[in-house]
Amino acid sequence: MSWFQRNRIRLLVAGLLFFSLLLFLAHMKERREQNWFDRALLWLTSPIQNAIVWTIDGVASTWKGYIYLVGVEEENQLLKKQLDQAKRGNARLAELETENQRLRALVNMQQVLGQEKIIAARVIGVNTSPVARTIRVNVGSSAGVKIGDAVVSGVGLVGRVSTVVTGYATVRLIVDGSSAVDAVIRRSRARGIVRGQGEDEACSLDYLVRTADVEVGDEVVTSGIGGVFSAGLKVGRIASVTSPSVGPFREAVLQPEVDFQTLEEVLVVTSNDEAPASQGESP
Repeated sequence: MSWFQRNRIRLLVAGLLFFSLLLFLAHMKERREQNWFDRALLWLTSPIQNAIVWTIDGVASTWKGYIYLVGVEEENQLLKKQLDQAKRGNARLAELETENQRLRALVNMQQVLGQEKIIAARVIGVNTSPVARTIRVNVGSSAGVKIGDAVVSGVGLVGRVSTVVTGYATVRLIVDGSSAVDAVIRRSRARGIVRGQGEDEACSLDYLVRTADVEVGDEVVTSGIGGVFSAGLKVGRIASVTSPSVGPFREAVLQPEVDFQTLEEVLVVTSNDEAPASQGESP
């Protein structure tokens, strides 16, 4: 092997270094100081230099774009997180506002009831069977609740306590098939009996005499007769009324004032009569 072959790598490196030095010196000279060799060298290497500069600029631009996109993605993730937190906060505020409205309604109802002893309770169970329309509340005999006590919400009559144990009570709703409430039309004072039909949306108003002044939209309230419910509690509104061709009574359908599907808090109006506690039934 010849000397040239053994040292070709070194010679190539040395040649490249020498060429780079000449190119550097040519670039360092002002144009008027460059000779024909410098100008020829610059002319020959300009395409290579332009390609190198273009490649470097492209890589730099791509890298900057990548960094920018990474920053935008991080910013988007942060904004999404902040938006989710804001939505959760708004939902919580809306829930608190709804709860405050319900509690204000209960306070107003307490003022309407006046001096009667009242126990606030929360609904903890619901029975939607048509056979027994009941709810369970989180107060019982230990809080002074007794069988027969009236139960109201912030807007109107809910029902009455049917069974009670130490820690909770079962309330039979006015829509239960066995419920009966003596009531009057607020406008005309016509009397009838509100009976449950096992449905949340409707009760019947029975025993309205044929001459009773009753119209769709009339408000129905408790009469106070019997001493179970205070007089003037809202029960519902007349949804329809008809007069059969025979018989002494008119037929009316009443829409309850209370929305039993969304009922969460109630007031138990306790009576002075003593009533024995009964074992609870499943709501």
